[in-house]
Amino acid sequence: MATINYAGNTYAGEVLEDLLVYAAQGNDTYKEGLIHIEPGIQKRKVLPHMSLGKIIQDNQPTPTSTHGGNSSGNFNQYQVSERYLDPADFMVYLEFNPRDFEDYWKPFQPDGKLVFRELDPKVQATMLRLLLDRKDQYIGDAIWCSRKGGTNAAFVSDSTDNVTLGGDSDAGPMKYFDGAVMRVINNMLAAIAANPTDAEKNEVASGKFVIAGNTALSTGAQVEAALKAMHQSCPKNIRKNPNLCYVMGWEAWDLYDAYLTAKDVKYTENADVNKMRYKGHRIVVISGIPENTIFMGKFTRDMNSNLWMGVDYATDEESVKVEPLQANSELYFFQMRLKMDVNFILPSEVVVWTTYHKNILTLAATTASVAQGASTTVAVSASNGQCSVESSQAKLTASISEGTITIAAAADCPTGTHTVTVTDSTGDTAEITVTVS
Repeated sequence: MATINYAGNTYAGEVLEDLLVYAAQGNDTYKEGLIHIEPGIQKRKVLPHMSLGKIIQDNQPTPTSTHGGNSSGNFNQYQVSERYLDPADFMVYLEFNPRDFEDYWKPFQPDGKLVFRELDPKVQATMLRLLLDRKDQYIGDAIWCSRKGGTNAAFVSDSTDNVTLGGDSDAGPMKYFDGAVMRVINNMLAAIAANPTDAEKNEVASGKFVIAGNTALSTGAQVEAALKAMHQSCPKNIRKNPNLCYVMGWEAWDLYDAYLTAKDVKYTENADVNKMRYKGHRIVVISGIPENTIFMGKFTRDMNSNLWMGVDYATDEESVKVEPLQANSELYFFQMRLKMDVNFILPSEVVVWTTYHKNILTLAATTASVAQGASTTVAVSASNGQCSVESSQAKLTASISEGTITIAAAADCPTGTHTVTVTDSTGDTAEITVTVS
């Protein structure tokens, strides 16, 4: 059993487990009971899912193997898919010199010869609390906004003010695992992949997130409209589940609360906070979830939760250290080694409203030339159905099919420069400057 070195005192394993669990619990997501924590995952935990296709068929006096066999349309087929928790390593490490605080903190001024001074346990507790609070803030942010590998300019939101997926929180880079928002984006990308890999096929087979909307929420009325759309998009089989709730950030709640308060007919006094409920389900407001993002699903601490976190005990023999740096040094250090990952169990039972997406709109060319009465083509990275095209000139038509934009100029199309605007399903746009001759 691993031990905790705390000012030279070794504590029992029970305390170790408490501290390690606290490493994942000291944030709003856990305090509000929104995530199930699965400990003891050293490498990977497989979360299998099985479904059965159609099974009803015509009655036969003597059924044969053909009747019991599978066929197209998932008939008589068990489909097995997997989702994974792969905790990634990261650590907390901080060095400091207690003498730097002698003028400010009496516990740093012990009696006795200087070389025999030890760090007071009360000081250890206070400084460790500050370190843990900062680390807890990081975990609360990373659960939602982390991206494995760090930032990528292709993953964007509606506003530069929003949190950058995989960027830095106040405590450090959120780059060690994919958070909840990134899990949604990965699922969306797998669903539209033209030539899906085995991993993408497995991702889709595990279910698709229900995307209720992707526009910014800048007013209380828009927040209410988003909640209504999410309620109406919620799968019928979970609508009565007592664990079903909405999860949003303070920005969205403040807009909605002010909107409700401003109504002429209401059920709450202006001095009171409105009920955090919509259509009978809780609205849980937390820090950490990014702006313009709302989740709706079964979120609890137990195994019925749709959101899981995988953690592991430290891979070395010690998990939390507060010790002198070395025998001939005045310096002390704090060190924690952690492993963590998050994932959803059943994406098809989670409704999402978010402006985050991957900008996949890429044109083979941003300029084109075409003669009157002729046509030309430009390739686009998105497949048919994901984009719309619009021309600034009525006599210059544009259409899209199978990833190719066809631009045609009528015989009487005015010569000169015109613009064709391409818009994908997420609202991103790109322009083609077309010269008609």
